[in-house]
Amino acid sequence: MGQVTKVTVWIADMKALNEILAAAHLHTECGSPKRDADGNFAVTLYGPSAEARKIATLGHKHEFDDDFGDVLQRAHEEVSRTDRYRGGKVKPQGLGVKR
Repeated sequence: MGQVTKVTVWIADMKALNEILAAAHLHTECGSPKRDADGNFAVTLYGPSAEARKIATLGHKHEFDDDFGDVLQRAHEEVSRTDRYRGGKVKPQGLGVKR
């Protein structure tokens, strides 16, 4: 997972987003892009570093987070590997209050 790069790119419109997605094979973040104070959209993309670097040639404001894959790996390591339901013998307990 260490090769995943997070790219934040600021664009003015859908035409610019289509240009970026045509130039590099990257995945978009879930949800709609946020607007900044200048009215540009801040779009977050994920993918291999080589693909992310293609964004730099397009002339849009951008930021790279090359350590994002390491962050994902650390989060993945925190996930439990035990079967808390013991193969279906233990009934799941919700956190809600029964009324």
